[in-house]
Amino acid sequence: MSIETITCLKCDKASCAVLTLDENEVQELEKHTSHTNMRAGDLLLRQGAPFHSIIYLRSGYVKEFVINDNGPDQIVKIIKPKSYIGLQSLFSSKESAFSYQSITDIKICYIEQHIFSSRIENNGNFAREILASLSNESLGTQMRILGLNQKQIFGKVADTILYMAEQVYDSKEFDLKLSRTELAQMIASTRESVTKALIWFHQEEMIEMNRNRINILDNVRLKEIAKKG
Repeated sequence: MSIETITCLKCDKASCAVLTLDENEVQELEKHTSHTNMRAGDLLLRQGAPFHSIIYLRSGYVKEFVINDNGPDQIVKIIKPKSYIGLQSLFSSKESAFSYQSITDIKICYIEQHIFSSRIENNGNFAREILASLSNESLGTQMRILGLNQKQIFGKVADTILYMAEQVYDSKEFDLKLSRTELAQMIASTRESVTKALIWFHQEEMIEMNRNRINILDNVRLKEIAKKG
């Protein structure tokens, strides 16, 4: 972990919400914000830990997951750059509802909870952007998980590949950054089943796979399998 000096007013990775603030509000926010670089595999926040700060992901990717004492962890979603982490707990709890771990090298900002809440209370445009972000992410996650519960393994893996391409990486070709075990944790399956499905998609020329590099070759067929399950 390393500390980085950043000026919020000149940051080119600011969120849409921060762009609604005036110069004085941004300067006040900056006084209560620290900036950190972390390595892939570092734990940002553990489920059940005291919740003191909102985390803003400036660059890199993070997995949000639930720790299960009696079984494998459940990955809820992958968080991409320019996203806030921990918003669910801001309004509902003093403890983190999820665990967060980096899956690439990342750059993050820790924003003290009280100053972040103050901006929400005193700036309607800022509050609207934050609530819109929280609502869209929550709805998308709920719909994806509900859909997975009704699918067989090939449908689940196809759906997850499309989720990565369309909602995480914004590209049909991407480095997955997740192990087969982690993919299984996303869809409540096994590592062996996920590997079998990926190999079949590769053999059927729906995807090209080179280690963790995936290139979608036949988007139509992949979507059909994801839809039918």
